[in-house]
Amino acid sequence: MTKFKKVALASSYYSRGKFIKVSDDGIFQICPTKKKINANTISFGGHYPYVTRGEGNNGIRGYINHQKKYLNPANTISFGQDTGTMYYQDKEYFTGDKIQIFKLNPKLNKKLNYRIALYLIATARKIFSTFTWGQDSFALENISSLEIELPINLKTNEIDFQYMEDRVKALEQDRVKALEQDRVKALANYLTVTGLDDYELTDSDRKALSYKPKFKDYKIWNIFQVVNTHSILKSQVEKLPEGNTPYLTAAEGNNAVFSYINCPEEWIDEGNCAFIGGKTMVVSYQEKDFCSNDSHNLALYFKQDKYRTPLIQQYFVGAIRKALSQKYSWGDSISKTKIKKDTISLPVNNQGNIDFQYMESYIKAIQKLTIKNVVEYKNKVIDKTKEVIKIKKS
Repeated sequence: MTKFKKVALASSYYSRGKFIKVSDDGIFQICPTKKKINANTISFGGHYPYVTRGEGNNGIRGYINHQKKYLNPANTISFGQDTGTMYYQDKEYFTGDKIQIFKLNPKLNKKLNYRIALYLIATARKIFSTFTWGQDSFALENISSLEIELPINLKTNEIDFQYMEDRVKALEQDRVKALEQDRVKALANYLTVTGLDDYELTDSDRKALSYKPKFKDYKIWNIFQVVNTHSILKSQVEKLPEGNTPYLTAAEGNNAVFSYINCPEEWIDEGNCAFIGGKTMVVSYQEKDFCSNDSHNLALYFKQDKYRTPLIQQYFVGAIRKALSQKYSWGDSISKTKIKKDTISLPVNNQGNIDFQYMESYIKAIQKLTIKNVVEYKNKVIDKTKEVIKIKKS
């Protein structure tokens, strides 16, 4: 039987450059990133990971080259301070704004590896689950004294890191076995339902991916109808029954959908639009009508209705994200007034008009390429893990 005890999340952190001690036995030393690197000042295509506070891809937005003295150490956890995102980084990395570095307390005499990190991240996320989005909620003075429950070695009464590794390894193997049992059937069903069963690139797809269009800047206000969404507080949502209407927040992940509710008609905003989380600048395509948690959130409706197709809308989302994601932040959030001055860059045809055909063809090709890469990666991981399991059994 495994014994657990509560341990302070942090052993120390820094506040305005001042060292703050929390607990000798705390799990992490929380340190500021060595440098906040603005994405607008760099070029991607380099060697070292550039980690931001967004979700997905292990927090890595791309790879850059920069002064090596600003690299954060490998085998640490990057923590997005206003989003609560946590990722294990096995290599040295640069970061954007609002990132803290979680280092394993050296007094614990243990080197952080990805399985221990996954266990600790899952445990930390559990206590963060009741937090709201925003830097104030995840302020270091708030989270540093939190306690997480960890396994203890009964013989030494010390934290049982081996248990963590074994537990994560067992879960990995169970998951692989489950995937292997029905991977062909599950994959075929998924691709058919999502309309992505045909993911082989055609000559037209390759042409769309290699084509280099001309671009033109357009004022967002001129080509989109921009509206503030309705505002439905989570306290109101908790009183509503489950339903089919997406309830959106400014959080990243899951296409901004927090839950599905039976939303009163007067609170519903029209879908088939680009949705912007006002305080976090998260941009997503919303196909269905939805409810929103904050009137600071924006919905953008392209003024030419016949071009509001799902593929074109998804291209718009990418263009908006590229143009505005680094301009606005939690402390300087986007608004209906500010966006009047903003522009996005869109492809144009030989007549100088927006090239909607290219936009659709490009997104369609990207979808195929993405699902093909996912299929190939999944099969590679499953086959590799199967081989490892086979070797261990022999």
